[in-house]
Amino acid sequence: MKKNAQIKYPTFKLLNKPILIMTLIFSIGGAFLILDASSISAVLTYGFDTPYYYLIRQIIFIVIGYIAALFIIKFPTKYYKGISLFLTMIFIVTLIVLFIKNSLFSSRVSEVTISMFGGKFQPAEFLKVFLIMYMGSFYGSWANRKVTSKYSFIIPLVLCFLSAVLILLGGDFGSAAIMVALYALTFVSVPSKDKNVKIVKFLAVSGLVCAILILKFGYKIIPSSILESSYRLNRLVYANPCDRYEDNSGYQVCNGYIAIDNGGLWGVKIGNSVQKYMYLPASHTDFIFPIVVEELGVVVGVIIILAYMALIFFIFRVAVNTKNLQNSIICYGISIYFMLHIFVNLGGVLGIIPLTGVPLPFLSYGGSFCITLICSFALVQRINIENEIERLKNA
Repeated sequence: MKKNAQIKYPTFKLLNKPILIMTLIFSIGGAFLILDASSISAVLTYGFDTPYYYLIRQIIFIVIGYIAALFIIKFPTKYYKGISLFLTMIFIVTLIVLFIKNSLFSSRVSEVTISMFGGKFQPAEFLKVFLIMYMGSFYGSWANRKVTSKYSFIIPLVLCFLSAVLILLGGDFGSAAIMVALYALTFVSVPSKDKNVKIVKFLAVSGLVCAILILKFGYKIIPSSILESSYRLNRLVYANPCDRYEDNSGYQVCNGYIAIDNGGLWGVKIGNSVQKYMYLPASHTDFIFPIVVEELGVVVGVIIILAYMALIFFIFRVAVNTKNLQNSIICYGISIYFMLHIFVNLGGVLGIIPLTGVPLPFLSYGGSFCITLICSFALVQRINIENEIERLKNA
């Protein structure tokens, strides 16, 4: 055993190769799809001097993400609890400060971002991953304790609830909804026979089901006078978007439909999209998928979705092969985080659920989300490395 403890294992050779390869393909390929989707709007809509503006920035974000990933895959998971709690508290305090600042000095509380380096830094994106780490490390040690306080399991849930409320008060409904679903589903993955835990799990699942039903069918039940009273409530009216072409959400989704219809099975070929010529707002962020389908076809769109499903499968497999409960919960949380962004973005773009303005993983332009996404996959790689080291030790 002493001899095994002295062995230095080749960290990078123990990476999960399918996840690594697919992550690289998605991030690099996504950057050039962002260039294609944004080259027109960068100059004509946003007034930048170069059509490469968003490509350059996205490449910078990717480089920052992979530099951070190099540190993450070398950093042992046993230190996650203290670090994740520390970072979570810093970001919650940051959100509270932003809320107070906007309440006092802004006519409307609608910003949960920090302006820096010529861009917008979104604390919510980082907080999602930090809380996944904290939930995993907390419940990993909590489940192994012989004596625990009866209600101590709610500590991470309180922090999760506070974070989601602050994001919601800041006006970011999409991120708040994803956070609630993310934390609820991650908590459901925690194994426990405790009666109180089972009750909270039941309430969490019931709440999510009710929320999905409201999102899906709320416009049929809630009076139109109430729906029309608020821009956010009006998003619940999502069916038949082309009948509401003059409305913001109807206009966007309908133009997305037009892009997909233009593309057909095989697309109009790269660079030949019509909808990116300022017909489709946010063509390089929330609505990049219709542009991709317009140019590359429905076949490529289906391949992208299948590739997403494969990535989720590989992360789940790492979670299943993990004997450490903390690491298993973290992997489940990250796979849920990834899956929710895909579902909410594509669901909104395709008119299946209300539009919330959530980016599509790897393909949508965005600094905070791009960096945190790459770092979250690095966490999975670190866990996979520790799984492999343990397997080699026991071989």
